[in-house]
Amino acid sequence: MAETKESSVNDADIIAAAAIRLAGERGWRNLPMADIAVEAGIEPGTLMRYYLCRPEILDGFERMIDRRMLAGAAAGDIDDKPRDRLFDIIMERLDALLPYRDGVRRITRELPFDPASAMVLAASLPRSVARMFAGARISIVGPAMPLKLAVLSGVYLATFRVWLSDESQDLGKTMAALDRQLDRSMSLICGTFGRSKPSEPVHSDGPPDVVEPEPVSSRRAPSDQPKNARAPRATRTRKKPATAK
Repeated sequence: MAETKESSVNDADIIAAAAIRLAGERGWRNLPMADIAVEAGIEPGTLMRYYLCRPEILDGFERMIDRRMLAGAAAGDIDDKPRDRLFDIIMERLDALLPYRDGVRRITRELPFDPASAMVLAASLPRSVARMFAGARISIVGPAMPLKLAVLSGVYLATFRVWLSDESQDLGKTMAALDRQLDRSMSLICGTFGRSKPSEPVHSDGPPDVVEPEPVSSRRAPSDQPKNARAPRATRTRKKPATAK
């Protein structure tokens, strides 16, 4: 039974990945399910056991990316500050998306003309953001949870827009944009995204770490590099904000 479940998950991911790759070549709105089955190397009947329509495939793709994001974050340094862990988890998600960027770009452009897919992505965003907090080991339970989800959603979307057009090998523009967005957001909510696990002491002489972030520790290189993959993380450093807080 366990083998069957593992096989099903792998088949679902293969289909989702094939669909997004094909979208990069042929567009998303009018992409036939039968063509997705051919690209994935399966029978149309097998595809229908997992997904009945393109928006369902898109939701499956988002879940696949979330799992890869969390798997990459699992090796992070538990001694990093919450802000640095949030930086890393967002970059982990963009790393996972990188092999599919052509398809993601095409889908993003077509969203205004595809309401069903737009609604799927809108509904999946809070789930993905909650998993970012979980992967960064930051608790958001409490009355401020909707605010924290909304703020980090804004951080991610603003960074995502830069990532879509960032062709640099090390994604330097994307990292600089993420640094700026995190600085602004932390100031908005008094310099913290919530209590981390384990909890960290707050100094009595003011909000902690609002000034300038320390360089983040080197992050692991992806196991397999796509043709447009950036340099290993060990060769990159975080970009400092343009203006000091």
